Amino acid sequence: MDKKFTVCTFDRRQTNASRVSDPKQMNLAQQARDIISICKALGREKLCIFGNSGGGVIALQFAVSYPEWLDRVIVHEAPTTALLDDSTYHLDRTPMILDTYQKLGPDAAFAAFFTELKGFAGDGPTGEKPDLDDQKNFWENEFLQFTIYCPDLRRIVKNQVSIATAAGWKSADAFYARTTIQQAEILGCPRFMFPGHHNGYEEEPIPFSEDLINALDSLKKTI
Repeated sequence: MDKKFTVCTFDRRQTNASRVSDPKQMNLAQQARDIISICKALGREKLCIFGNSGGGVIALQFAVSYPEWLDRVIVHEAPTTALLDDSTYHLDRTPMILDTYQKLGPDAAFAAFFTELKGFAGDGPTGEKPDLDDQKNFWENEFLQFTIYCPDLRRIVKNQVSIATAAGWKSADAFYARTTIQQAEILGCPRFMFPGHHNGYEEEPIPFSEDLINALDSLKKTI
């Protein structure tokens, strides 16, 4: 993608390279402001955002709060479970998984969470596992917000943000793929299908990036 765009990835506040000494509950408004700081550091006045999963929730919040900074947005499998017909199930399930974490630790919590994933070989994502501090931060400070919070999609429409949702072909009817249908209906925006599963950009990076570029090219720039 770097042949067409200036590409910047970042570790969100309190994770990996963006560690803090005193972790707190994740503040999605602050996460959005962090993106502005990065944009300013790059000397840019507008940006395109691709956000996957929890990053997609942050992208939606950014479109609510700071539309003037946006060019185009692609939200891939953001788990806004409040929009689903079975939202009560997920509202019940979320604290149950948190209880599992508190009683049995992160491995047991991830095992419970991964039962809802689709398209992965085996029991869930492979590759290097986040270190223990990042796992602890995810379960104690982020999981709840990412799973049950939904930014005001009606405000995004009023903000006239150029936006689309996307899901992976292998995700099938996983809850985080079904949310993209509801998001697109409320936003009145395109919904794209991308290669792979929830982490398709890692599994099939070349076709995924090609489809992402085509999707961005098909969107008009935000006014």
